[in-house]
Amino acid sequence: MERELGLDLELRHEWANLGDVRLHYVTGGQGPTIVLLHGWPQTWYMWRDVLPGLMQRYRVIAVDMRGLGDSSRPATGYDTRTVAQDIWRLMTEVLDERCFHVVAHDWGGPVAYALAALHRQAVMSMAIFDAPVPGDGSVLTAMGRWHFGFHAESDLPEALIEGREDIYLRHMFSKAGARPDAISEEAQREYIRAYSQPGAMRAGFNYYREMARNARDNKAFIAQGKLQMPILVYGGGNKIVGRSMYAVDSWQRVATDVRGGVAEGCGHWIPEERPAWVVERLMEFFTEVDAGRAAAANAPRPALAAAVSAASKNLPAPTTQKANAMFHETIDTALIDVEALPWMPFSPYSEEIFLKLIKVDPIRGEWTTLLKLPPYTELPMHHHSGTVMVWTVAGSWRYKEHNWVANAGSFVFETAASRHTPITVGDDEVITLNIIQGDWNVMSPEGAVLAIENWKSMVDRYVNFCKAQGLEAIDVTSFSA
Repeated sequence: MERELGLDLELRHEWANLGDVRLHYVTGGQGPTIVLLHGWPQTWYMWRDVLPGLMQRYRVIAVDMRGLGDSSRPATGYDTRTVAQDIWRLMTEVLDERCFHVVAHDWGGPVAYALAALHRQAVMSMAIFDAPVPGDGSVLTAMGRWHFGFHAESDLPEALIEGREDIYLRHMFSKAGARPDAISEEAQREYIRAYSQPGAMRAGFNYYREMARNARDNKAFIAQGKLQMPILVYGGGNKIVGRSMYAVDSWQRVATDVRGGVAEGCGHWIPEERPAWVVERLMEFFTEVDAGRAAAANAPRPALAAAVSAASKNLPAPTTQKANAMFHETIDTALIDVEALPWMPFSPYSEEIFLKLIKVDPIRGEWTTLLKLPPYTELPMHHHSGTVMVWTVAGSWRYKEHNWVANAGSFVFETAASRHTPITVGDDEVITLNIIQGDWNVMSPEGAVLAIENWKSMVDRYVNFCKAQGLEAIDVTSFSA
């Protein structure tokens, strides 16, 4: 019987009464805050495979927007400016969050734009998937899809679809992805449940009925100046149903710092079609944004720059090493005493699997470790953003996805973007030497990113373990003897 490894990734369901609307949202994790806005015909549930990966470093808030999911359904207020203010009131009045990142898809994109335009200092950055900005003046504005006009008709779509929500929604799901099964059956059932509730389809159609007003409001926002925060934008690569580079072009018309491109292998449902890829892009983007903000916050203010420069001339020459500091700035060759480094449990995944962190290169994002597994152990399925080299020191193991077995002395090269599930073979303990570049993403069987390990998380684990055990931490980032 293989030992299974688990993670405690709790999402809490909450409701916020804002007076004219009652919003349902889920929240979890700790750290800087990310609010996630869904599209039509979806709910917060579209982020189910993205949230666990983000929760390793961030507090996540995935909202059911006004009228949709399990939020209440007022008769009015479906223009993006009003919906954006719903989100602002939730974040500031209920959750006491004054500064946050935003992730959005489909209708969540125009809501995100209105939110950022109204509160430019509060929105630190945004990531947008397959959504343009209405009223931006681009060619995409004129590329209305057939259902835009149908949904905007007064009362007609409700009359035709009532009692047939499952037929209509399944048609939309099957046609708008890069493949017909892009939305899982489980997710389709959840969306059909939500949109079959009284008034839910009408609320969704009301978003389309406000498109002209949204365009007018956005033109006024654009006249106030382009957005300045960093924005990541990806359009679906399938040009029949995805917006490709048109999505990027739309946001470049309304913001100064836009990067991104095309999500290959995706239609419109990018976060559900390639959730692991989405988590990688989001973590790279937000990590860069957060690092830039931290550097800016710690930089000397212009008024103090001259004084700091003058004072520095009277300081003693800097030493080559700070006590208890990681000094990877010093580049040299090092002989590593592996025996002096401790074995530590691979928490929170298992107390029976042990790691020995040998060397970390923050510049290359590379970490070298020994891994010790007891017999009859299965590691979680995982995905690599970089290459991995594995030398087997003792025992035997293999991937569930392959037939070969690696024995003592075997060398395995794992290519970037590979995904696999290692298991031990036989009754012996397994020890491997691993050189890993980039992120090591723990996956659920359904493909959700549950956790992300990299050089930084490994150093944090090592330092915390040494502190808890009363050990002196050896600087594993140093390349000095």
